[in-house]
Amino acid sequence: MKKQLEVVFTPLIGSLVWNVHRGEGRYLTMEFGRPHLCVREPHGRSSATSKRVQRMLRMRGAYIHGDWHLFVQGDWKVAVEDDWLHSDDEIVPHSLKEDCLRNLGGQRLVSVEAVEDGRRLNLVFDLTGKLEIWPPAGDDDTQWSLHGWDGNTVGADHD
Repeated sequence: MKKQLEVVFTPLIGSLVWNVHRGEGRYLTMEFGRPHLCVREPHGRSSATSKRVQRMLRMRGAYIHGDWHLFVQGDWKVAVEDDWLHSDDEIVPHSLKEDCLRNLGGQRLVSVEAVEDGRRLNLVFDLTGKLEIWPPAGDDDTQWSLHGWDGNTVGADHD
């Protein structure tokens, strides 16, 4: 597992991380590498029942993605210097804990290490940033997935 992770993350070593964003629940996303503009053209008619979804599908969407997009679904902890934010923490805008996400942005990934037989993943950044990922208790879903600009996707199950 360790060797496989080294191969998977090799293209990201030395890359800047940006657009670090906490989503609903435990989700965490971040971009690595050069930015690319993605445009989703409007769809025609849709069988979606929600007016919101129907309207969204009729609109054009423009998004910026990196060479690589990391999507974290497991438990996680982001630490920068002495501050940290855990996936279970409440979202408190403009708090020191939430600043960890902003402070991680712009740092370069220097190493990735699998520990505990691959059940935990540690990403270390150049300006004291660190991201730890581990599986939630009793959950058999994928803890993270890495999506390349070329459409290549890699995921890690914690089994």
